Amino acid sequence: MNFLPSTRTPPGTPLKPKTLSQLAEKGVLDSLSEAVEGYQSASSYCCGGSLPITTPSLSTQTQQSTLVDSDIAKASSTIGLRWDVPNEHGSARKVEFPLTASGNEATAPVLFEELLKACAPATFGRNNKDVLDESYRKAGKLDRHQFSVDFHPHDYAIVDAISQILLPQIDVGFLKERSEHRGVLAELYKVNIYSGPSGKFQKHVDTPRGPTQFGSLVVALPHPHEGGQLRVSHKGHSTFFDWSNTDSKDIQWAAFYSDCEHEVLEVKSGHRITLTYNLYVTEQVGGVLQRNPTADPSLFPLYEGAKQMLSQPNFMQEGGILGFYCAYKYAHHTSRASDLMPWALKGIDVAIYSVFRSLGLDVSANPILEKNDTIERMEEERLEEFYQKHGWDYSLKPDFAERGSVRVGSAFHALVVDDSGGCDMGWHREEKTLKTNWPHEERVDITWLNTPREHDELAMVTLTYGNQAELDWCYSNAAILVKIPPRAERDGTTGRS
Repeated sequence: MNFLPSTRTPPGTPLKPKTLSQLAEKGVLDSLSEAVEGYQSASSYCCGGSLPITTPSLSTQTQQSTLVDSDIAKASSTIGLRWDVPNEHGSARKVEFPLTASGNEATAPVLFEELLKACAPATFGRNNKDVLDESYRKAGKLDRHQFSVDFHPHDYAIVDAISQILLPQIDVGFLKERSEHRGVLAELYKVNIYSGPSGKFQKHVDTPRGPTQFGSLVVALPHPHEGGQLRVSHKGHSTFFDWSNTDSKDIQWAAFYSDCEHEVLEVKSGHRITLTYNLYVTEQVGGVLQRNPTADPSLFPLYEGAKQMLSQPNFMQEGGILGFYCAYKYAHHTSRASDLMPWALKGIDVAIYSVFRSLGLDVSANPILEKNDTIERMEEERLEEFYQKHGWDYSLKPDFAERGSVRVGSAFHALVVDDSGGCDMGWHREEKTLKTNWPHEERVDITWLNTPREHDELAMVTLTYGNQAELDWCYSNAAILVKIPPRAERDGTTGRS
């Protein structure tokens, strides 16, 4: 795309005042910019998703269809929960979820009733004491030493999703200088059963059980119930996780930071059964790459705001491109860069990429080439030639900031080293060489939500010859680009309702 000015509009023409629709669009963009700039708090304080269960009653064909149609990397088999029988030393019982699993229907109801009887009333902490008050919390519980379960979130990419979305934004002393080596440990804590009617847990904030705990994971086992939504709130924003169902075959999950206020709304009927895990920062080797993400983008706090933005009648009526410079640093100019991106995105970066993609938009991650002295000189010569061709006053040319052009790389690739340069090549040849060595296109239609962070990476080294050989360095930033269709094409194409 040519970034040069239109020949129909002479330079120096006074700018027209913004229309009401343009002002409205700016307001929408400013709101989104504020949301993404506040990524450490408001835009990704929680995440969640679902995991399908395959049972022996499913045919092979059905199982294959379930896996192919799902965005989730794995499906879980039935979940077996074992618990100690109270007052019977050495005795244990087991029930499988869902209770309707093949071969489980006859004995499951009886065993489930035994499970309910084995649970003690759940308490909550207040002033360093365990308090029992069913007007505040009404639920049953099994402590960690009283049960075991043949399910672990590490096995189904749930912990990977938490590592990718929540972990990058926490500020703890552990491995602070080696954040790339931080991982997540999910430690099983309790079984909780909220039964209808009146099962609930009023809003509260958890107390971390150690300096490296940063959050909690709640996994809901498939069992019929109505109500019991989990509400997670942070800095004035709330996300609801509604797991109520009549015949669920999915495991549902939600993870959130320890400083989030949360509550379990009243269960109207049935039984809401959850496993609770404490989340700790731990050391890991290797990073997280999720080609089949487990987290559901519609549960990101950013999702509803993005969806509403796209529905605004005055928002980018002619279409265009939204750009977001990545908040985190990535090794995006290595030999494996094309394999890493966009799968290595994390924190607010993966939230933005996933949310807009789930809304049916064309989203890509690309390197953006920074303009060094050589590129600025080349563009200056090109612009001067263009002005001379049209007989315009070159003193009225726009400065680089006003031109708004950026060079968008066509793909992530390894560092480019070029020794074909020479002196006095002329901008035509220099432009051709640059596009050959570092394939890209120039764009002027990108509306940026933020400015580049100090996460640039060496992209290209060029050896030039004059009176002496010199090296020219070019850097790039990783960015996320969202193609926004014209207003007329957006109706009905913004993902889930």
